[in-house]
Amino acid sequence: DNLNVILHNMARNPDDWRLDEFHAHHKSGVKIWIGNGVFGYHIEKPEYQEIGLIEKFKLHRQLKLLLENKKTAS
Repeated sequence: DNLNVILHNMARNPDDWRLDEFHAHHKSGVKIWIGNGVFGYHIEKPEYQEIGLIEKFKLHRQLKLLLENKKTAS
């Protein structure tokens, strides 16, 4: 499952991710829309993919950890 790979990568390699107001970007080109909050999350690149509700909450939790990780690293 694509999202499980993404979640695992966020946890293991936080430096490979960049967050802005609307997207989470991975250095490989993966791009996730995060602009409308948890209910609007979806994968934009490499190809558009909707995410199920449970997966959206898993992604939200991982994004919060990633953001906290980046704050403490700087």
